[in-house]
Amino acid sequence: MQKHARKAVLAIIALLIALPLATANARWLEKKEPNLPFGVYIQGLKGSVVLSLTLDKSGHVTGTHVLRSSGHPALDELARNAAMQWRLSPDSVLPTDITKGRVELVSFKTQERVKSLLPGDRPYWVQLR
Repeated sequence: MQKHARKAVLAIIALLIALPLATANARWLEKKEPNLPFGVYIQGLKGSVVLSLTLDKSGHVTGTHVLRSSGHPALDELARNAAMQWRLSPDSVLPTDITKGRVELVSFKTQERVKSLLPGDRPYWVQLR
């Protein structure tokens, strides 16, 4: 039993090493970054989402699955929606992209949390007190 477990672990390690090499040569025709809604920007949410993308032969993304969440459901959903609009060059599509999926990282980085929109301005809920 230990022999099978060791082989499985080695196979997973080999896959994790090979994935970046397979995706490094990918030529994306369309890969727009997700737009941050104002509410997400104001909150200063940050994080990275690891997605599994299934593609068709023409390079269009047909499905997305979150492999590792950013910790913020809003960012995860923004990453999934943006990825559905991406398109990979047909000559970069691998057979595994169609059956198992391609792993992609989407990072959200914003400036420090926005304290106020105008200098000296206070949020309305503070002014009500």
